[in-house]
Amino acid sequence: MSYTVYVDVSAKLEQWSKASAVAVSNGATIVCFVPARVKQRLRQALLNRYDAKTVKYRAFAILVYAAIKDELLQIKQVVLDQDYTGNEAEVTVRNVLLSLLRKQNPNIPASFVRFQRVRGSNADRLARDVYMGKLSPTRVIGFSELESILVK
Repeated sequence: MSYTVYVDVSAKLEQWSKASAVAVSNGATIVCFVPARVKQRLRQALLNRYDAKTVKYRAFAILVYAAIKDELLQIKQVVLDQDYTGNEAEVTVRNVLLSLLRKQNPNIPASFVRFQRVRGSNADRLARDVYMGKLSPTRVIGFSELESILVK
C-alpha cells in the first residue's frame, strides 16, 4: 500500500549551531535527529562544491532523502513544509531531492515532490517534540550516512 508522507524540520537548517529533527508522518512515522556537528560538517561539504546561496536548500533535500530513502517503495508522494519559499528555494530542493530519489527509482515523476504548509500536522508536532527532547527520535543521522549520499 502506498501513501503520501508529510515532512517537517524543527529548527531552521541554517541555524548550523543547533541540532534539527526531520519528521516524516503518514503511513510510516520516522523522526531523525541531526546533531549540530553533523549539520556543520554537511554544510562544509556542500560549501566545498556549491554556491553558498543554495547550501541550506541542498542540506534540506539531503536530510529529507536520508529520512525517507528506506520507505521509498511505499511512498506515493512527499509533501514538504514550505520552510523555504521562493522559486530558487523550491526548485533547488525539488531538483536535488528528485535527483537522489531517481537513483533509487528512475520512474519517479516531478509531481512526487510537493510543497505545502504542514504547520499543525503530525510531522510538525513530531519534529518539535523530538527537537525539544520530549520524544526520542527513530534514529540519529550521522555524517557518514550523509557523506555516502553526497557521493551518489
